[in-house]
Amino acid sequence: MLRVVLDTNVLVSALINPHGKPAQIMDGVLAGRIRLFVSPSIVTELERVLGYPKLMKRHGLEGDELKQFVLDLLSVMILVSAEETIELIADDPSDNKYLSCALAARADFIVSGDVHLLKLGEHRGIRVVSAAQFIDIMEVEERT
Repeated sequence: MLRVVLDTNVLVSALINPHGKPAQIMDGVLAGRIRLFVSPSIVTELERVLGYPKLMKRHGLEGDELKQFVLDLLSVMILVSAEETIELIADDPSDNKYLSCALAARADFIVSGDVHLLKLGEHRGIRVVSAAQFIDIMEVEERT
């Protein structure tokens, strides 16, 4: 089973567009084909970003609905504490939390739309790929 950390932008995209590639990844999580990992700092960022007024207009969730959505999401994720602080991405230090989480989770992949993460390509055996690339990887996995 693939072990994955999703960037906040991928999680938000899955909510906003239920037919897009990020939503297809979440379908894989819900079907039990992917183990999805998250850290407390990623959850904090997700709650903050989902509360942006511009995004609230797009996803349509407010207050208690938004809290319930995050709780429902957490029910299909595995929460890990990032033991090692990574300071590899100087251009956007907030992206380092995904690397820390992936290392703590012994993840195979970080799926992101963020250029700072994507340009790494790989870090300590953890591949950093786009949602589209990961869908292709999932399809190959399912055939084997």
